Amino acid sequence: MLAATSGSENYIALDQPIDIDVELVRAVADGDRKAFERLFRLYHSRIYKFSIRMLQDHLSADEVACDTLYAVWTSASKFREQSTVSSWILGIAYRRSLKSYNKNARHTENREPTYQMEELVESSPSVNPETYTNNAMEVGQMQKALSTLSSNHRAVMELIALGYSVTEIATIVGCPENTVKTRTFHARRQLRIALQD
Repeated sequence: MLAATSGSENYIALDQPIDIDVELVRAVADGDRKAFERLFRLYHSRIYKFSIRMLQDHLSADEVACDTLYAVWTSASKFREQSTVSSWILGIAYRRSLKSYNKNARHTENREPTYQMEELVESSPSVNPETYTNNAMEVGQMQKALSTLSSNHRAVMELIALGYSVTEIATIVGCPENTVKTRTFHARRQLRIALQD
């Protein structure tokens, strides 16, 4: 079933699902500030969560999130719709996170931990305090183990944790799927060793 839009030559298939994110990027490419504000609200938190896990620094992660979304604003017209909007945006965030990581790597040993244990582990009145403490300790050990990985290996593991598929991760980090699988294999092996220690 087809429906006419503004002109008789423009038709939209009504039985096709409309990708809201793609529509927002198209509107941003046309200079629509309201669409950009909506895209900003949808993606700032996701980008920040990804970047904070990579960078372990609140200010750097927030800077990456803002820089990434500014890049979306200025280059929305370059989005070719060959991947999902999420993969495109996180690809930009990945490259900016790597750049920030490499620029600030020599200063990371003096940083304070980025998370409070309470923020990492859900707490509710029904949670047993011993279970809460054990979970918080496990999260701390996992964060420490993740910090031993190279930036490429860590990025793959963080994207897996965020629920991205191998195909999506390959698009985000800009490498073949087999490279993602290899990085995942090596990262898991390194994590096992680090967690055993």
